Amino acid sequence: MEERSASEPQPQSDVSLKGVVGIQNMGNTCYCNSTLQLIRACPEWNAFCLTQDFIGQLKNIPDDNASKRILLAYQDIIKSVWSAYKPAYVRPLGFISEVRKAVRGTVYEMFGVPVPNDSHEYLVYLLDKFHEAIKTESVYTEIIVDDSTNHIEKMRTLAENGWNKFVSKNKSEIVDRFFGMMRKTIHCTECKNNTYQWEVFNSLKIPCEGQSFKEWIKNEVKDSEIEGYDCENCTKLSPNVKTRHNAKIYTHIWKLPQSLFITLRRFNYDGRKNMTVCPYDGGSMNFTEFFAEESTDPSRAWTYELRGVSDHHGSHMGGHYTAQFKHPISNEWWIMDDETAHKQERSIAGASNYIFYFRRK
Repeated sequence: MEERSASEPQPQSDVSLKGVVGIQNMGNTCYCNSTLQLIRACPEWNAFCLTQDFIGQLKNIPDDNASKRILLAYQDIIKSVWSAYKPAYVRPLGFISEVRKAVRGTVYEMFGVPVPNDSHEYLVYLLDKFHEAIKTESVYTEIIVDDSTNHIEKMRTLAENGWNKFVSKNKSEIVDRFFGMMRKTIHCTECKNNTYQWEVFNSLKIPCEGQSFKEWIKNEVKDSEIEGYDCENCTKLSPNVKTRHNAKIYTHIWKLPQSLFITLRRFNYDGRKNMTVCPYDGGSMNFTEFFAEESTDPSRAWTYELRGVSDHHGSHMGGHYTAQFKHPISNEWWIMDDETAHKQERSIAGASNYIFYFRRK
């Protein structure tokens, strides 16, 4: 069990303070603490982790399996957090140790060194490890699309095939809760043929451009052009001609998860940080306008509310991570700054916002 500590006696009666628990910084681990606070802002994931017998369910997986050990360590720390009250905090030594052992010799070795790291990369890493520990497989049967199928039905069938093919190898609570799907349309300007690609995601990454938050999202899914596109249809029509053509790419959402992470593209390729103030006002969000017109997925009509934020304070030269956390019982907002928690009236928008967690209302 992760160790709990506090600087003063813990109040046991105020349910609004239950789970308002910080996580101790173990040496440049604020990125980890912020990410853990962000993930636990999802009440359904909390309930799943608090009620599952992972030890029994994963008994056939070797005990030295990294994904299994990280999930068990995460369950341990979540139980500690939700059984304590402010001003308690959790000392996550066991969890940190499991991650550091797991990343040795991998592309994620930076998480094993006590230096600042990126909370988005850490979020993706943890979701992948949780998923790998509990995923199951099933038989995939492709639905055949013939030439007589109209365009709308063809798109819906292709999307269903794309999603079911992925889920057949990747069924888990993580995918059910946090994964969505995009459709990319590649339009050849020469033969006018469209090629479709279906891409699953667990976080939308959007640029910091525009006057409103919706514009920031729109700039991520806007149309783009590519040069020198090697069109298979052109080759089929003229096999002896090797000419490449221009193409347009149209990106649309096809399916959103009930729990949606949106990451701002704060850090440029040259390492500099974009310090633009986020224009999001904290209100409810609907993403219908960014969907493919053929999509009838229920998520097209869903409204989302903000439940958590990972904030990065400082520049690309260095900084500090905190989290904003909306309590699932009291619905009060808290700033979780490593070991400490401070109440606030509402979510705070600014130049420090990095990852948003939205939950379907």
